[in-house]
Amino acid sequence: MSLVCVTPDLTLVPLDQNLPGFTSFIGAWLYKKEKTILVDVGTAATIPVLIESLKALGVSHLDAILLTHIHIDHAGGIGEMAALFPDTPIVCHETGIRHLVEPSRLWEGSLKTLGKTAEAYGPFRPVPSERLYDAAGYTEHGVLPAMTPGHAPHHVSYFIDACLFAGEAGGVFIRTPDNENYLRPATPPRFFFETYINSVDELIKKAPAMICYGHFGFHDDAVGMLETHRKQLLLWREIVEDEINRSQQMEDEAVVGNCLQRLLTEDPCLKHFSHMNALVQDREGGFLRNSIRGFIGYLRNG
Repeated sequence: MSLVCVTPDLTLVPLDQNLPGFTSFIGAWLYKKEKTILVDVGTAATIPVLIESLKALGVSHLDAILLTHIHIDHAGGIGEMAALFPDTPIVCHETGIRHLVEPSRLWEGSLKTLGKTAEAYGPFRPVPSERLYDAAGYTEHGVLPAMTPGHAPHHVSYFIDACLFAGEAGGVFIRTPDNENYLRPATPPRFFFETYINSVDELIKKAPAMICYGHFGFHDDAVGMLETHRKQLLLWREIVEDEINRSQQMEDEAVVGNCLQRLLTEDPCLKHFSHMNALVQDREGGFLRNSIRGFIGYLRNG
């Protein structure tokens, strides 16, 4: 997929993976005004694509790299980027710093959770500790960080001018081939509902104009999309709780299947699921199931 120039200052760099259905799914955001800032870097496997895209955009220097979180699909290539841009500060949540300095546990966890998908993404390379900055105290170049735990405890969103770079704090957004919106929660285990909702509420309070998603694309009604996502989370809790109560003798995976069937029917944000191609449906089906597992774990165990 080619570069997506959203405004003269803002470009989405698609980082299509060598996996079935993983096109138009992972990306990095480039904000280029008085300063040049990159939000997320994608996987190690697509760093060559990212570098070629930056060259095509005339970028030879980055004033900052902002990581929304340290999951492999957002930060897997940060070791390579640190080497290629040796003067650029790298900003992430404080608790992520030690894992980027010594990423063996991060890589092992990725392999355990994602298996062959992680292998296709490629391993992490370490980042020198002096290159890493705690997002909570980083306010250079007009960047306003917001701690948004929910998808992950170490999740950070960033405001630059009227743009919200939300990572996965506002869910996963896809524009379907018929130009309709698809939105789903990004709530893998271990998930804490109140934490996630509080983060969404904090983003709504700041009233950004545009939301830039980690997956994938943008919407120019940020508050409307965040409010829609909030309602979606409440609906998911209601449906998943109802299915747990109905299916107390069932194995968890059977409950997951029942929840998925109902959500695809009852959640208006998922109504265009069937309009996506089969490979994307397969990818999304896996992520939907994992997000449902997050809700089940929360409702059963707190």
